[in-house]
Amino acid sequence: MPKNSAPTKFDNKLKKIVHNPLFKIALFSTTSMTVLGSVVIAPSLPSLQNHFHNVAGIDFLSKLVLTLPALFVMFFSPLSGYLLDRYGRIKFLFPAMVLWSLAGFSGFFLDDIYLILISRAIFGITTAFVMTGATALVGDYYLGEDRQKALGLQGFFTAAGSAVFISLGGYLSSIDWRYPFLAYLLGIVVAIFASTKLFEPHRHRFDKKTQNAQAPQNGFRFFNFFPIYLLVFFCMVVYYISPTQIPFFIVHNLGKDSDIVGVSMSVSAIAYGAFALFYSRLRNMWSIAGVYAFGFCLMGTAFLLLYVFHNYLIVMVSLAFLGAGGGLMIVNSSSYLLSIAPEHQRAKALGFMASSIFFGQFASPLITQSIVNNISLLGLFLLFACVLYVLGLLFVLRSKKPFGHSLAT
Repeated sequence: MPKNSAPTKFDNKLKKIVHNPLFKIALFSTTSMTVLGSVVIAPSLPSLQNHFHNVAGIDFLSKLVLTLPALFVMFFSPLSGYLLDRYGRIKFLFPAMVLWSLAGFSGFFLDDIYLILISRAIFGITTAFVMTGATALVGDYYLGEDRQKALGLQGFFTAAGSAVFISLGGYLSSIDWRYPFLAYLLGIVVAIFASTKLFEPHRHRFDKKTQNAQAPQNGFRFFNFFPIYLLVFFCMVVYYISPTQIPFFIVHNLGKDSDIVGVSMSVSAIAYGAFALFYSRLRNMWSIAGVYAFGFCLMGTAFLLLYVFHNYLIVMVSLAFLGAGGGLMIVNSSSYLLSIAPEHQRAKALGFMASSIFFGQFASPLITQSIVNNISLLGLFLLFACVLYVLGLLFVLRSKKPFGHSLAT
């Protein structure tokens, strides 16, 4: 809708539908499904490894059960974005949700580690479609400040789901290593509910002749979005220090029992969701660059506290800062990307962003462990504190200057 035109009856009706509480629950439950990817089964990995102890290389294979989906999300998200832009969101989203649920649940009854790995690969492919499609729908359904609020709600639902399923996974794995796989059946429930509420956005229903005519003139310009992809990649590398390195700090440096690690990690997820929920309010006060600056400073403060103070209470505060900064960075990046992406390339742009997010998750332990091996865990904390504060300062300066498409507005 042009900026100066009055809202049509259709626009008013659409706004009424997408602000319905049940509609929002359906949409944001769909977006939060993807957090089940690894957190719910992570506590059962030691028992899974013990069950398949006779399989050669099970030490490595058991870890692949956790990381393999991220690799397939990374590779298939750009393809999912292309298909979603070309053929529509809903016709891919609902089948992907059902396959996602079935592929995830299959680990409950499969008794061959290689079949489980195949199911995890399929799970990763379907995650790419669900994650990209659901976020594209948020961009389609909402505009302006409504979109900022919607992205904040999406971040909150995602983080809240993560916190809940971290605890649920730990409880179910204490019964049997197979039980956490049952949680994926929730995807069927969400898919059925979503199918009664979600619809193909009218704005997306342009005919293929128009799309094909636009394609040669307005091809996808990857490097227009590359700074955003680089930022979210770096953000996930930093954020995933929480589950990959900080547990060792809690156990080895602070001498705490490993049983409290799961509870500690949930603090980060809760803070992630809480700050994502207030994103629209922050955007009313600050520019996009200003929010980036605040996010970097929060994360930098987390690592500075970990470096200086060695007690469990400070670790909890640091994890809250890390989660808060991570939540703001991801929501801010989604908001910025959706504001500059052409409508007919929205899912494609989001697909590459999803790929960057999961690439960051995959690369984080590889990058950070090499740093730890060279300068120690405390050295890692100090290094990232310095880098994050410098980046925060650069974005403070950038927020006072025009940049690209409204980065400073």
